[in-house]
Amino acid sequence: MIDARIREDIFPVKIIESSGSIEGAEKLLNACDMQIGLTETELMHVTGKAHIILDFGKEYNAGVRILTHHSKGGFTHVRLRCGESVSESCASLGDRGAHNHHTLRDIEADLIDLSDMSFLETGFRFLRIDFPEGTDTYIKAVVAVYIHRDLKAAGGFKCNDERVNEIFEVAARTLTLNMQRYIWDGIKRDRLVWVGDMHPETSGIISLFGSDKSVIESLEYARSHTPLPEWINSIRTYSMWWVVILADYYRQNGDTEYILSQRAYIDGVVRQIDALIAEDGTMSADGCLFDWPSHEQPDEIVGITALAYLTARSAKELFRVLSLDVTVCDRMLEKLSNFDKKATKFKQCEAMKVFAGMEDADKAVAFLTEGNGKGLSTFMSYYILDSIAAAGKPEKAIEIMKEYYGAMLDKGATTFWEDFGLDWAEGSSRIDELPKEGEKDIHGDFGAFCYIGFRHSLCHGWSCGPVPFLIKTIGGIEPVEPGCKTVEINPVSAGLTSYELKYPTPMGTIDITLAGGKFTVEYPKKVKIVLPCARKDIKFKKK
Repeated sequence: MIDARIREDIFPVKIIESSGSIEGAEKLLNACDMQIGLTETELMHVTGKAHIILDFGKEYNAGVRILTHHSKGGFTHVRLRCGESVSESCASLGDRGAHNHHTLRDIEADLIDLSDMSFLETGFRFLRIDFPEGTDTYIKAVVAVYIHRDLKAAGGFKCNDERVNEIFEVAARTLTLNMQRYIWDGIKRDRLVWVGDMHPETSGIISLFGSDKSVIESLEYARSHTPLPEWINSIRTYSMWWVVILADYYRQNGDTEYILSQRAYIDGVVRQIDALIAEDGTMSADGCLFDWPSHEQPDEIVGITALAYLTARSAKELFRVLSLDVTVCDRMLEKLSNFDKKATKFKQCEAMKVFAGMEDADKAVAFLTEGNGKGLSTFMSYYILDSIAAAGKPEKAIEIMKEYYGAMLDKGATTFWEDFGLDWAEGSSRIDELPKEGEKDIHGDFGAFCYIGFRHSLCHGWSCGPVPFLIKTIGGIEPVEPGCKTVEINPVSAGLTSYELKYPTPMGTIDITLAGGKFTVEYPKKVKIVLPCARKDIKFKKK
């Protein structure tokens, strides 16, 4: 099988620190031809015990490539440590969750004379190289070998608020770094297809690209490796997400052929889910996971039940395409409608009720906006922000997004994280600096559950929620006929004075512009546009 991904050499942009006798370290910052020669003159010379920490400017899914000219004795034994933060690049295995699980980040290697050698592949921004006593070596280049797909987004968002623009760009970058052949969670973590974690990512993919082969390949991989009656990833709720993602993707792209090929599986898995729901709408949390913070907490069942409701609605769409009897879907919706418990602690659980159409947004908005960005979740940010906007408060959702995601940017983030709490930001370091005396380490001293300390991923695809929020929610865009043949449009300003928004469809992009308090919507001729209510502030143009 041919790997069509691009391998791009990224030169370091900064030397964070160095020790020992190192001459010409700044030469590593200069781009050069990546070919070693006999008469090289622009070299870094290291003598004796020393170390250097390089900053590549942004986090990458990458390996490390080193061009060595010559060394005393023919080689130099070095230690290479990659880090998503400077602190992680200095941590030893076992220190606050630092590990070589899933991807290697801490190894020893020999740099050979006149060599071009590559090591590792993980998610990192910083590289520390330690040289032992007795070193006498000359190095031409140290680069990060950025491994990625050639992705060109058709969708986008740009507005008058530069903070919002930066959040959008970093969220989109976080997403695309995790769009390999399959969709990953985090580029330094396990390379598994976790379907229960994918929906924010697939929502972002729909908003940026419309379609992408990684979505169907991931869904197909998960289904083919877990035949019924097994649950995808051995978790019941993950099979629910599989149905939801498939329905979303079908609504966007209208791939009827693939839906028809999944007829038996869709029918079977929906009936398995129906069997989990009692007549009074109650469900058991056994074998389920909504998200880590709410897991085994009283609110978890609220999120799980709302997800089951969303699954039933999605299944009903798919059953109609498949000419299956929708009675089972209606029965699920009827039973689940009896559930009336509200979340009291975790915003994401209550937001899922709104997102699923199980609760009116006005009844949840006070709880969802309490404390502004406190209680927001990177994984569940899309549902929380969308639910706040649905209550007629899109400007409040923008404010909360800026507070929460902006705090990560203020700590040096170039990608968004697996988890984050606003309280982490108080008295803690930036990720591009070592903690000062009295500061907490924003990476090594926080995290929970399966992501404690340096195991915490600082590039996690599920944190891309601002992408679908800013494109779909602010644009008021909702496909209502498969393949975007009919699309509902109901844009809001959300407190912004101007923006340009693009949403991809199979027939071309829908372009929404806000200027002077008026909206202009340009759309492909083959797309039918409908408005949910009368609007005099929108001008429509066919392309």
